Amino acid sequence: MATIFKEKSWWQFTLTRITLSLIVGVLLGKYVFIPKWLLLFILSGSIIVWVMVDQLSMIAYFKKRWISGLSILVVFIGVGIRVYQLATKTTIQIKARVILQGIPIKKPNSYQATAAMGETLLLIYFHPSTNIHLLNAGTIIHLHKKPLPIANTSNPGGFNFKEYAASQKIHHQIYLTSKDFSIVGETNLSFSISLLSKAQQYVLKTLEKYIHNPRERSVSEALLIGYKKNLDKELMNAYSNTGVIHIIAISGLHLGMIYALLRWLFKPMNRLKKMQWLKSSAILFIIWGFTLLTGAGASVLRAAVMFSFLLLGAHQNRPNHIINTLAASAFCLLLYQPLFLWDIGFQLSYAAVIGIVVFAKPIEKWIYIENKILRYCWQLSSVTFAAQLLTSPLLLYYFNSFPNLFLFTNFIAVPISGCILYLLIGLLLIAPFSFIAIPIGTLIEWLILQMNSFIQNSATLPFAINEYIQVSLAQTICLYIFIIAWAVWIAQKNRVSFWLGCSGVLFFIAIRSIDLIQLQNQQKLIVYHAPKYTAIDILERLGHRYLGDRALERNNILKNNYLSPTRTLYRVGLPLQQTTMMLRAPFVISRNKKVLLVHPRLAFPELYMIPEIDLIIFLGGPSIPFTKIASRFPKTILVFDSSNPLWKIQLWKKEADRLHLRHHSVPEQGAFEYNL
Repeated sequence: MATIFKEKSWWQFTLTRITLSLIVGVLLGKYVFIPKWLLLFILSGSIIVWVMVDQLSMIAYFKKRWISGLSILVVFIGVGIRVYQLATKTTIQIKARVILQGIPIKKPNSYQATAAMGETLLLIYFHPSTNIHLLNAGTIIHLHKKPLPIANTSNPGGFNFKEYAASQKIHHQIYLTSKDFSIVGETNLSFSISLLSKAQQYVLKTLEKYIHNPRERSVSEALLIGYKKNLDKELMNAYSNTGVIHIIAISGLHLGMIYALLRWLFKPMNRLKKMQWLKSSAILFIIWGFTLLTGAGASVLRAAVMFSFLLLGAHQNRPNHIINTLAASAFCLLLYQPLFLWDIGFQLSYAAVIGIVVFAKPIEKWIYIENKILRYCWQLSSVTFAAQLLTSPLLLYYFNSFPNLFLFTNFIAVPISGCILYLLIGLLLIAPFSFIAIPIGTLIEWLILQMNSFIQNSATLPFAINEYIQVSLAQTICLYIFIIAWAVWIAQKNRVSFWLGCSGVLFFIAIRSIDLIQLQNQQKLIVYHAPKYTAIDILERLGHRYLGDRALERNNILKNNYLSPTRTLYRVGLPLQQTTMMLRAPFVISRNKKVLLVHPRLAFPELYMIPEIDLIIFLGGPSIPFTKIASRFPKTILVFDSSNPLWKIQLWKKEADRLHLRHHSVPEQGAFEYNL
């Protein structure tokens, strides 16, 4: 660690400083409005200062070189601002004719596809009765109705699909039946897209031929090319809860394994100096081909760019440091797509690699083991520890949980997944020879079955995961201050670093304590957006009381998607058996508010006998006496939950508008929060 922090300080790496300046510029571009004229003035001034300082005499230059360095950093901050502005400048044109970008993928109640619509993409959901076999990549269709903007209907603390779709240049969506569109013709996609599509289809057909069990085949598709359309959600949840989700989410781990395999295969060419360029070109071609085949996600792009720099540096016999290479790869990726900075895969990928580079060797040296096998096991464990050290704050911030068994599961699952990956590559190469491919496919299927069983059994252990961990952005920053400061203190015995790390911990505890004190008095009612389900939570202090469909809470996938994010946000993971509020069907009564639940199975009360109602929630499509409600309680709020059909909600909204009643449609506007 001393080598990193003392002899080769990160600040001595030029590309590190430049990349950090670019990141600052991208952040300023998102959160601060800077006019073009001001940006141009700053850039021009910085370049002029840079050039003027360079023209000074030798002695004067060394006295003023800090000015030159500062002006260079300001230039790249300006570049970051402009790059972000260009990346987010999108002209949205709604067109009647769109071009499908791929074959529609089967979903539970529809088929999903993306289509090019001018400079942006359109998300299309086809009705199950549509003739999907007529739709291919490049099919031109004419829309008979207008696409709708994507709305954010997530629950508090949940996944913001609107923001995610916008980062993919998708701003509109549409649901089509066979009557809502017509096929105009087909257009030829670019050669590269067509080739990659054919390669993907070859891989999927080969795996379908030799791996017969659908569950194991879906894991092989995800592990080999990142194709997760057929992946079982419960199995995916088990991988996530045990800290090995990176195995089935294409990342730098997979590309690193392939890079190591290629280096070994091309090792005989090292003797021929004239063939080095051919070796490097072949490795680069295979690496980038695999990257594009897997969809070119942020984490695998990071690895591809980094390995490209390593190869090019080795080919030119130039010494290079991994920190500099990492900074160069981040610089290139952010220039290409500055929105990667908010990509979770991008952040986790760089955090993991930096953690391994900085901390793996020092952790390994903490314990000396003479036995070679045990020493190798400890080396693997130290790498896992190092990667987890810098990724843990991000995992807590984004996923609000921590996999307690990450060391145990990674120690077993990663080597097995590596063997499976190499066997899958071999299967693709020998696929035409069935007599060899069949036993290899059987072996792969057995290995995946064992790995799945191990992961699922581990996930069922009661201590496998800690849930409902609420960590804010400020607390995440405090954790990183603590980790980095104490790492410097351990390496250099610097007292300032020690106290800085302690300050990070104290601020973390202070933020949490203040939040808990504020939440001690909370009393809320949440009507969740859970399609086709009734889901209501009463939040009181640090607990919740659930009112709704029990099937939703018993299903871990649905619970994690719709209920857990909000409960985590408000720190109410503890179920309450009793509350200070009266729960007497069909009423929820607090000290200050009275809520009426209207459901076909609940008797509708006589309104003239009730002095006041603040909120009425309609569940399961009941018949509603709007006129009586308007005459008796004109100031009440009507809430239509997700169990009601949309066509009925539209009729209710028109009637409520006619009677001047306030209303909220959960399926269209997202979850409804109400202070009790």
